[in-house]
Amino acid sequence: MKTPVAIFATLLMAGMPALMIRCANAQDAKPADAPADCLRTANIFDYTPVPGNRSLIVTDRARHQFKLTFAARCTGLQYHMGLQFRAFGSGLSCLARGDKVVTHDVAGPPECIITSVVPYTAEMRAADAKAAAAAKAAKD
Repeated sequence: MKTPVAIFATLLMAGMPALMIRCANAQDAKPADAPADCLRTANIFDYTPVPGNRSLIVTDRARHQFKLTFAARCTGLQYHMGLQFRAFGSGLSCLARGDKVVTHDVAGPPECIITSVVPYTAEMRAADAKAAAAAKAAKD
């Protein structure tokens, strides 16, 4: 005859795989191609200025893209001379409204204040391409 402890251990071991599968599915509920929620300063990989110098497309190490919008024109972005991203907190802090991008341009303001940080979607990419084409057509 089995003891109550042995019965409990058997039931626990039988239910453990189902519990582990349920926990794994809960963690994987977010689709793999879903945009990240946070742009951490320590994970910044690359950036691309948007024409007009009021926005910046930033790519993190996981290749998620974010659009940073500034309160005013931010000069010197197109030269890739190196930017510094300053968030309130450590390198694990997420960039947010009020944080700064520091440029090394002597002609413009040294700090650009961020007004928004949003994931860069396909719709935004199409709108930016359309605006760039319109600006190029107006220039020619």
